[in-house]
Amino acid sequence: MARNRNQRLAAVLFTLGVAAAAGPVRAADPGIPIAELNPHFKGGREGHAYTLAMLELGMRTGAATTAVLRGDPDRARASLKSLREQMTKVGGMVPSWKAYFGTGVIDELDRAVSAKADLATRKKLASKLESSCTSCHARYMFQVQAQYRWGSFADAVVTADSGTLTFHQVMLDLASDLGGVRADVEAAQFAEATQAYKRLMERFGMMEQLCANCHDQPRQYFIDSTVKARLFKIGGLLRRGDTNVADYTPLFNDVNEMSCLPCHQVHMPAAFAQRNALEPKR
Repeated sequence: MARNRNQRLAAVLFTLGVAAAAGPVRAADPGIPIAELNPHFKGGREGHAYTLAMLELGMRTGAATTAVLRGDPDRARASLKSLREQMTKVGGMVPSWKAYFGTGVIDELDRAVSAKADLATRKKLASKLESSCTSCHARYMFQVQAQYRWGSFADAVVTADSGTLTFHQVMLDLASDLGGVRADVEAAQFAEATQAYKRLMERFGMMEQLCANCHDQPRQYFIDSTVKARLFKIGGLLRRGDTNVADYTPLFNDVNEMSCLPCHQVHMPAAFAQRNALEPKR
């Protein structure tokens, strides 16, 4: 069982920070050319034209650099020609980003192959090509994914006996109940801990339902059997009337570190990007 203090602190900070992740998505960072991107992001979530074009560009880049570094001139020339065509195509799809899709480095690689340049030279040029991709991705990729690939976190809801709850509220309630159960146990208030545990498990079930509602492929990472086993064991200790706090502590830590923290690390960047898109620029 993990015990890393920094991880636990990070989990607490993420839990507190999730309160800022609500609000509908109506705009994106002005650095993203929405008017140019929108036409390419219609249709199914996995079939966006721009995404597919970029994936194809990545495949052709891999084919070209592999052939160049392998020293296979005929295949390298053919692959570089194919890469150049796709680079030009993608560069024309979003004119504002055209500068990131220049073919100059591809031409340099082509000349290096024709000149039978040594491996070190070819490696340097391949790295230069990859760096041009990285510079664009580092600046824009995750903003674009938050805008188009992720669904709206503000629209994610689940139906409960008390009414409709938002993703945001379920997360807050989970954090409150998990912290509440631990505090009750530490205060030896086990009747209250049992009630808080019941609420915690109800909310955990709601989170599992939210995962299924939002994802078009099964997701088990943060709600899987290993996390549930810890939660069930907490419930077992409460039912047996175990009053030894040390028996509970590692279980609380594990739930925080195995479910709360990694879930926040995956989802919160997109949620905050969506949230920040609404905030006025200072």
